[in-house]
Amino acid sequence: MIMELNTLHPRFGREITGFDVRSLDAESLHVIRVELARSGVLVFRDQVLDDDALERVSRQIGDGRLEEPARTWSHAPSTRFVSYLTGFQDASGKPIGVADNHTDYWHSDQEFRRDPATLASLYCLVPPTRGGATSFATTAVDRLALPADLVERIRPLWSTRRPAPTHDNVEHVEVSHPVLLTSPRGEGEYVYVSENTERFIGAPGEEAGEFAGADGADGADDLLKAELLRYCLSEQNIYAHEWRMGDFVVYDNAQVLHRREDFEGMRWLKGTKIFAPQDYFSVPAGEVVGVSAPA
Repeated sequence: MIMELNTLHPRFGREITGFDVRSLDAESLHVIRVELARSGVLVFRDQVLDDDALERVSRQIGDGRLEEPARTWSHAPSTRFVSYLTGFQDASGKPIGVADNHTDYWHSDQEFRRDPATLASLYCLVPPTRGGATSFATTAVDRLALPADLVERIRPLWSTRRPAPTHDNVEHVEVSHPVLLTSPRGEGEYVYVSENTERFIGAPGEEAGEFAGADGADGADDLLKAELLRYCLSEQNIYAHEWRMGDFVVYDNAQVLHRREDFEGMRWLKGTKIFAPQDYFSVPAGEVVGVSAPA
């Protein structure tokens, strides 16, 4: 096994060159999982992956299970576990994937699911003409310099999300997850909050406490969310990945936020949603707290 590892950002992320992910074995798989659990984002350069290989490698990196992407019209023709993110069309003029090219919200994939597949991959087949970076931000508590009193303030809280109306392959309910997630390997704690967070509540079976939007504290919810995101999304905490053909990026949604930056021209990324091995990664276990999505 030959891998060259380079730092992507002073706080998180690693670039791996000289390794073909199609040749994963037990030794390389362990190294990759450990590095991903430590750094949150791995960038593999110069990969060649068709849809079958992308699905196979994704299953190997995770616990063997994949989650179907939440938009059925983005599913690859040969497998429902690979999604196409592209403005390209088929011979009849029908879009073959999700064609959005505007700046996205800072989010974690699958955060609207009760038991999310927290690892994800993106593979670049065609990079955009201009722009189109995928930006990442770590949420690791020890890298954000979060005040100790703020950490203790959020420790007992859970936060909620809902699917977007365009998510046609998911149950439309409001779910909650712990605000703080803990690494099973002693790597630290992570803030599990995004721009999609709706409200803060107490843990299931406990009093909701100060930040309960349902009890009229929406303003307090917004202030707490803004305070946490101010630390997570500071300029010195962001790595913007400029896509090259053949880039294969794997990231841990339990410890990074990400978003698509706006772009011009055509691009084609392929993605998978991967259930994480719980002996390496923090995996949020959620609760359903609402039965319907907003209109």
